[in-house]
Amino acid sequence: MIYVPILFLLIALAFAIQEFLPVFDWAYHARILFVHTMFFCAAVTVPFPLMLLLALVTGFVWDARYHVPLGADDELVFGLSILFLGLAGSFIQGVRPLFRRGRWELPVFMIGIAALAVQMAEYLIISFERGGLYFPAEIWFKILMTSLLTTLLAPAILLMLSLIAKKVNYRIRMEGITQKKYQYGDPLQT
Repeated sequence: MIYVPILFLLIALAFAIQEFLPVFDWAYHARILFVHTMFFCAAVTVPFPLMLLLALVTGFVWDARYHVPLGADDELVFGLSILFLGLAGSFIQGVRPLFRRGRWELPVFMIGIAALAVQMAEYLIISFERGGLYFPAEIWFKILMTSLLTTLLAPAILLMLSLIAKKVNYRIRMEGITQKKYQYGDPLQT
């Protein structure tokens, strides 16, 4: 099963790529969350226990790189990203059967919703730690634009993961989804 180590390598590569992605000033300073997108796309292609392992590794490295508390009020607690990615990955696992049947519309939409939910949860916790709930329009637009950019990137990553899975003989799609004929005839006709 070489597909799993490839996923871990791709997530490590996503962390490297994330460092070089620009902030889009025209989109309210939104950015592409490439690591989150890679995780969400990987989460829809693997079974639940493996998705939890990916959430643990991805969330730990994300927190180690971006969210280590330094005494500032706007930093999140270490390990919170693991929880958020695990919950969002569990949410995405609900549409995995559709993805396995070759239907990508709802999984791509859910990846965008998961990115939105993770960002909203992070901002709500930061607001709670600051002692007030303040949502200026710029924050809403930044979160929405970041989720939109993540959603637009998801089909390309899903296609890449599908091609890699096919190349290494990892079966994402279920073959024979159509109704199977019974060996002894139709059970409804007796």
